[in-house]
Amino acid sequence: MTRTLRTLLLAGAALTTAHSALAQTAPPSEGTEVEEIIVSGRFIPDVIRDTAEVANFLSVEDVQRAGDDNAAQALTRITGISLVSGKFVYVRGLGERYSQALLNGSPLPSPEPLQRVIPLDLFPASILAGTVIQKTFSANYPGEFGGGVIDLQTVGTPDEAFLKVGVGLGGDTETTGKSGLTYYGSETDWLGFDDGTRKLPVGVRQFAASRPVVVGSATGGLTTDQYKAVARSFTNAPLNVLQRDKTPLNGNFDISGGQSFDTDYGRLGAIGVLSYRNGWQTRKGVRQTTVPDSGGLALATDATFEANQNDIAWSGLGGLAWESGDNEVRYTGLWIRSTSKRARITSNSAQSQGNANVNAYNSEWYERVLQLSQLSGKHLIGDWELAWRGTYGRTARQAPYERLYRYGLSATGVRTALLSGANQLVSFSDLDENIGSANVDLAYDLPVDFVRQAQLKVGAAWQRNSRTSVRRDFTYDQGRNWDPVRYAGQRIDYLVSDRNINDDIILLRELTGSSLTGDAAMYDAGLEVAAAYVQVDSEIRPLLRGSIGLRYETADQTVKTLDIFSPSAAPIFSRTVSKDYVLPAATLTWNFAEDQQLRFGLSKTIGRPQFRELAPQRYRDTETDRILSGNPYLEDTTFVNVDARYEHYFSKGQYFTFGAFYKNMEKPIEALAVLGSDGAFRQTFYNAPAADIYGGEVEFKKLFELETGTTWVDNRRWLVSLNYTYTTSQLKVSDGDTIILDITGVPTTPPARDYLTGGEKLQGQSDHLANLQLGFENDEAGSQATFLVTYTSERVSARSSSVDLPDLVQKPGMRVDFVYRRNFEIQGREFTGSFEARNLTGTDAEEYQAAGGKRFDTNSFDIGQSFSLGLSARF
Repeated sequence: MTRTLRTLLLAGAALTTAHSALAQTAPPSEGTEVEEIIVSGRFIPDVIRDTAEVANFLSVEDVQRAGDDNAAQALTRITGISLVSGKFVYVRGLGERYSQALLNGSPLPSPEPLQRVIPLDLFPASILAGTVIQKTFSANYPGEFGGGVIDLQTVGTPDEAFLKVGVGLGGDTETTGKSGLTYYGSETDWLGFDDGTRKLPVGVRQFAASRPVVVGSATGGLTTDQYKAVARSFTNAPLNVLQRDKTPLNGNFDISGGQSFDTDYGRLGAIGVLSYRNGWQTRKGVRQTTVPDSGGLALATDATFEANQNDIAWSGLGGLAWESGDNEVRYTGLWIRSTSKRARITSNSAQSQGNANVNAYNSEWYERVLQLSQLSGKHLIGDWELAWRGTYGRTARQAPYERLYRYGLSATGVRTALLSGANQLVSFSDLDENIGSANVDLAYDLPVDFVRQAQLKVGAAWQRNSRTSVRRDFTYDQGRNWDPVRYAGQRIDYLVSDRNINDDIILLRELTGSSLTGDAAMYDAGLEVAAAYVQVDSEIRPLLRGSIGLRYETADQTVKTLDIFSPSAAPIFSRTVSKDYVLPAATLTWNFAEDQQLRFGLSKTIGRPQFRELAPQRYRDTETDRILSGNPYLEDTTFVNVDARYEHYFSKGQYFTFGAFYKNMEKPIEALAVLGSDGAFRQTFYNAPAADIYGGEVEFKKLFELETGTTWVDNRRWLVSLNYTYTTSQLKVSDGDTIILDITGVPTTPPARDYLTGGEKLQGQSDHLANLQLGFENDEAGSQATFLVTYTSERVSARSSSVDLPDLVQKPGMRVDFVYRRNFEIQGREFTGSFEARNLTGTDAEEYQAAGGKRFDTNSFDIGQSFSLGLSARF
């Protein structure tokens, strides 16, 4: 068969570029007709190889092998990635603020208070078709690219109809079957929905919707009757009384289905996924604080705590797709609802600062909801490829009846007083965030002669986030008829009962906006970004590929605090930061030998402060029991990024890579822990002057088929997968450098050397990250077993407020997991059974301060081992 040379050359160039085949003979001259062109080389279609950037890819098979339940857990298997608080991902030692999560290429809103980055534990593994983790910047991605970008890809429509159902049971050694703290709540708590018990009290809605709860105040307070109606409308015993109960097993249920069919107008497909999870976790641990001492450190406060948390999560995904010729349109709808019901008791002992013995009781309920709709399309218009996306998302977080009450205790443990003010709080908070985004990308193959193949990409993007957060705080004080002998020891629901309120034994007072809880009872925040980019990806010469791009972004980020009782009045505080950036990026890939290549990357990127870090609204972090408050004077961080990586591919999904990276950061954001007068840590944020971070990564993945003469060994395919990342960083401080702090509501500019000496590691950065997977697959038996070892070295969780005190350090340590899966048939139906054993090493959570040979645990607790069984069926 004879074809024209021009057609063959274009096809050959595309094949050579995509798969790095090595031609053995030079092509004929222009205009000559040939009958055959022979290209020799091995075709290894691997997505990690074909990309122009330094990237990692997490496939469905990877997630199934590890048995991970959500995106956050699954990503910890990737080189250079670590997990913090079970939901936030750190890339190359950079905090979650420097990594951006996308869904099918579109940005996501976050349901976390004062935080823009979304916790990845919200995304169940069942809705994911794969994940791209890109570590070198390319101009088609958003400019907020510090450590990298994580692009979650949802499942698409299937090639054939299916229905899959799965169930699971599990537990852990610290929680399941043991007596744990809880409280009644409402009848529907087990479903993750409140039945109305936790609504904002009717008295507040009727009498105090636009004014604080104050008795007989000349500034618009309530009458005595109105005040008592408000106080009596608060739900009491179901939410206040902590109880003990036997903790049940964890459970989950998943169902998914899809179908595709041909019509006269093209191919249509639909898919749906529904998931439910109900899990429990008990934590028992220690929380201590310190003060400087001649020997290094001395104990300031000493507390033990016990907490029990019930997490209920629902998620649903629906997808529709239409394909016809060179056109494809896809709709994805995502709904995620996560609820946490928490109860805990903290016992504080008197120590060197003269603090009294105190017991603190907490009951909490947090609802997080994410709703997202995305419409996208791909089209071939002449020689142009058009891709577009439009996304609207909304998140909401409600925390009704965050209940905290503290009792002072005598030396023998007898209650002596109900502590008032900020020690006795009932809080209601609501957060709503909306995000809209649009992207248009055009790609065109350039008809150029001096390179073998070149593609031009241009595009534009727009994104707008808007957030509103409202918080109201109330306290119970001792009234004029208070009798400490008679009432101090009463159970909390008796103490705040209607009778005691009517008799002026207990008084309800609103603290919203007061100095005890922070002035920002309500704030609005927003971010609007408009961007355009141009990028050229070209095979410069045989086996040498280059990509160069330029992205322009203009952004306005605003935060303003409002009077909650007069939201239409002028803001109490307002700050808008407007910035324009030109962000270049370039990568070079050289196939210097068969199945081997080198990559080099250079780029400039940015990192914007999160809403959590900007908004001056205080909230309690229930993971650490610390008060966090933002700093509205934070500035953007800028990065200069340099990357290099060697890659050797053995076969599809099997490779060895070795890379190095360097980042220069101007004005990195650090967390600062300040020890308050009550002996508790408070945390805020500031811009350090500068920092350098550099390191190396190595990754190896290989499947082996052995011949030992042993049938059990020889009939299996063996997996060895190892990755290791070394990272080091240094904060840089010079004489004359200052920082901006906003701890008391009044900005100050102390010398940076008051808080940093220079040379410290970046907050959140671990020197060593390692993952090892050892396992086997037996295709004939349909079985798969894997041991997974994860190691994360120590990292700074927060800076100390004084150079005389050491930083707070987390020690994640090593974890060993085991996952086994096996397929089998029953009456012609496909079933899969699974067994998972997690944290076999029994590694506990540790956070501490250490100096002078002394160590004090600031937040350490037991985790235990967990075990689960699962069964799924495909119809």
